[in-house]
Order: sequence, then structure tokens, then C-alpha cells
Amino acid sequence: MRTRRYGSTGAAALAVALLAACSSGTTDASGGSDGGASADGPLAEVVADVDAAAQARDTFAVPSEPVDVSGWEGRTVYYVPITAQISVFQVYGEKIGEALETVGADLQICDGGSNPSQISGCIDQAVGASAAAIITDNVPYGMAANALDGARSAGIPVLIANQLPDPAHPADESLAYVEGPATEMITSVADWVVADSDGEATVVLQKVTDNPSTIAWAEAAEQRIDERCPDCTVVVNEVSASNFPLIPSSTSSALLANPDARYVLAEFEHFVQPTLGGIQQSPNAADIKIVASAATLSGLQMLADGAQLHADAGQNFAFQGWATADALFRLVAGQEIPEYDYSFRLFTQDNVADLDLSDEGQASGSWYGPTDYADEFAALWVEG
Repeated sequence: MRTRRYGSTGAAALAVALLAACSSGTTDASGGSDGGASADGPLAEVVADVDAAAQARDTFAVPSEPVDVSGWEGRTVYYVPITAQISVFQVYGEKIGEALETVGADLQICDGGSNPSQISGCIDQAVGASAAAIITDNVPYGMAANALDGARSAGIPVLIANQLPDPAHPADESLAYVEGPATEMITSVADWVVADSDGEATVVLQKVTDNPSTIAWAEAAEQRIDERCPDCTVVVNEVSASNFPLIPSSTSSALLANPDARYVLAEFEHFVQPTLGGIQQSPNAADIKIVASAATLSGLQMLADGAQLHADAGQNFAFQGWATADALFRLVAGQEIPEYDYSFRLFTQDNVADLDLSDEGQASGSWYGPTDYADEFAALWVEG
């Protein structure tokens, strides 16, 4: 695999330099077609992994050890997502709230607003309200370190969801991490690109540089392509939520500098719309396929419409909501937190037709498989 690094600064000069430096080593990718690789060819393992990731699950494993939930009645847990404006975070919060209700506790949602000061304010609010616990979502510890340190010093346990553990702030009796399947999602999307291109893709990777976790997930996709596709080329285009308006121009520049690119991998579906804006400025726009992870209802509707989005990996936030509540109960009870059966599914234009593409369908978790795990979790939560 060849890698070309690209950034949003100095785009025009860098584009010329990249063209001159890499023209002799570029791969002429045809773009392929959905499911382009042969199941009995050299990419058979990749094709098999893509097919497996695209299937709904038959079951979800739930822990077997009970946990004491005495003392939760009437308590309040604060949920602080990095932003409450994305639908899957709303689903996640809803399911955590449903799980807490079974033990008589409440959930208070405080929108982080994608702003460190606002996130810290939410955490301080939880401390002032003597919250039973705080759950942050997609918030690196370092983004609100002082506030989180203060909460833990005040005796309020903290659970950080959907982030890789921070080595500077390891898990202990007051701090736990619930990682989720982000790495598996983005690598399954990378597999789809490899399979669809018959192992000859030039792909622009929209690498989100906002925090160590987003960087690590993008690098996992890059490594996956490196391991499984020696004839592929990855063009790394660094993007950031803090510079959202610059994404169309940086994407366009990366595509103009790499005219053989036929795929763009948006690390998160949230970045698909500005990415589309950049693709539409490319002379090869009609030939470029977009793939993403962190699927929402909007993305699946795009897949169903046969638009430029061709693959989108989604996280089973309904299951994860119940698992997160279970992890919180175990953190407070001083129990070891188990490895949960966090699941994801790779959605494509071929497997969304029979799904319930509605808000209710998204909230139910039915896109991913059965939804009977709630009763199994609740049976583990006992008093005394």
C-alpha cells in the first residue's frame, strides 16, 4: 500500500508537490462495483469479512454475574454527550435512561455543545446537583480534565463512553471506560473498499484529528488497508470538527491532486455532507464512492436512495445503552467491569431495503438483531 499525506493548510502548493512526487507510483483504480472482488480470488478473506459484517446478529451475549443495585432509587445520573444534536447520541441517552428507570434512577442529559467550556459546565452542574454518577460520551478526558478531576474528588464516579482509555487517566475505582466498536466499524468499512475495488483502490481517508481516539481510529483504517491491500493507495486528508467549513475545499484539493481516487472514506457519517461538497467540485465526482462509519438514520436513508454513499458502519447504541448502565452499576458496586458484546453492522445499498428506516426503527436497535437483551440485563440487577 502507498500512503500520501495531505492537509487542509497550504492545499494548492501541496497538491502540486504531491502530483509531482507520486505520479509515477499512483494506482489507476477503476472504482469497481459493489461486491467487486471474487469470493474465490486472493481477496476471499476480505470478501468473507465484509459479508459477515453486513449480517444482523442472531444473539447478543449479556454478563452472567449479578450486581447489587441497592441505593439507586431516587438518584440521578448525568449524561454529557459531546453534542446532543446527533440522533445516535439521543438513542444512546434514551436507552441508558430506560435502563436506569428499572432501578428507580433518573437520567439528566446535558448537551456538551461540542465545546470544552460547555462540557465542563455540565460536569460542574452534576457535581452541584450531587449526581450519583456522570457518563460522558465521545468526550476525551483531557477535554474536561479539571472538571472530571473535581467530580471524582467529590466522590462522583465517572464513566467515559466511546473513547479509547487515556493512559494519563487510567481506570480505577472512580473511573471506567466503555469503548464501543469504533475500531471494528471503521476497519470493516476499509475492508469494503478493498473488496469493492478488487484490491486496487485509491482512497481519500478523511482523518479526524480532534482527539487521540479519532486519530487512532483513522490510523486503524489505514493500517487495515496496508495489511490487506498492497496495491491500494491511501491519501490522508486531515480534517477537524473545529474547521468544518474547510472540509469541502480540502477534500476537493485532495481529489484534484489524486485524480485516480475513486473512494472517499469519511471517518464519521457526520462528515459526509461537507465531504460531498468537496466531491462535487471534482471532475470525477460521478465516479467517486463515499463510505463512512458511525451510521445514523440519515445515512441509511442515503444508502436506500442509491446516492453516493455506498457503505456505512453503524453501532448498536440500543444494546450499548443497557450495557453502559450495567457497567455503571458495577463501577459503583466495586465490581470488575466485564467485556461487553458491543456490536456493529456494515450497512450497504444491498442490505437496507428490509430495515425499518424510521426514528422508531433506529431507536429500537432492530437494525442489528434481536432486542430481548433488556430483560436479561434487568434480571442481573438485584438488591442486597
